[in-house]
Amino acid sequence: MCNERNEDSLDVEASELLHGIVKRSILDRGSLEEALSAHLASKLSWDAAPFERWHAILLKSFTSGMSHCGKAIRNLMRDDLIAIKERDPACPSSGHAFLYFKGFHAIQAYRAANWLWSKGQRSLASALQSRISEVFGMDIHPAAQLGSGIMIDHGTGVVIGETARVGNGCTLLHGVTLGGNGKQQGDRHPKLGCNVLVGAGASILGNVKIGDGSKTGASAVVLNDILDFATAVGCPAKIIGRAKEDNPAVVLDHSCKYVQLFIQRIRSLCPYRHLSPSKPRHHAKEKFENSGVEE
Repeated sequence: MCNERNEDSLDVEASELLHGIVKRSILDRGSLEEALSAHLASKLSWDAAPFERWHAILLKSFTSGMSHCGKAIRNLMRDDLIAIKERDPACPSSGHAFLYFKGFHAIQAYRAANWLWSKGQRSLASALQSRISEVFGMDIHPAAQLGSGIMIDHGTGVVIGETARVGNGCTLLHGVTLGGNGKQQGDRHPKLGCNVLVGAGASILGNVKIGDGSKTGASAVVLNDILDFATAVGCPAKIIGRAKEDNPAVVLDHSCKYVQLFIQRIRSLCPYRHLSPSKPRHHAKEKFENSGVEE
């Protein structure tokens, strides 16, 4: 009986705690923009930069800010929430992602920093970037360009460099690096197309193009371009086949179950050929046949 009472007491305390979190972050707010501004400000604030100041900066960014592609940040945040709810099996609701998923939190704070950077407030944008890194364990340069419907699952250890671009609908797992391959300046970071899946711990280095609908396996080290709908794994990464699914970033196949594999060993990053005739041909085969690569 004593144990049951203790459990009941814990349930009540937990309920009161969660009610306080939900009330402050959602119920007391008049819009998604205001709610997210308050929720992030409570996480990012410290003595020298209190809640009220961060809240004002974030609220202005979320209500008035525009992305590099001309889309309002207020619309991008909704696209990101929808993407998480549709793709992440551990996400029971959009509200759950809003409250607890730091990948979502870091992306939205980055979007505010990106807008500040574009408005010439680079010191403030850099301060926000630094705080995002400290609080969420993710380092996204304010000048990087991220599209809509992005999901960064788990988030810890993700690094996205200054001149990197991530297309619409991409999914990145924890520990992903989109970095440079040296100390040169200028355009030096990867360019991801749309609907790209990048597995946990993968490093994509240099100004390389990662094609639409491609998949990069966990812990891969990519140093060269990857074609549309290709699947690349290993260190250094090699193309092992082509993706069967329409949208790898949504299907989230990390085991290469949905990959039409080559039937023989080929050169590193060699495009598609010598596929098993017993395998069904992919709907996007024209992309490969018209790629200009000779047998």
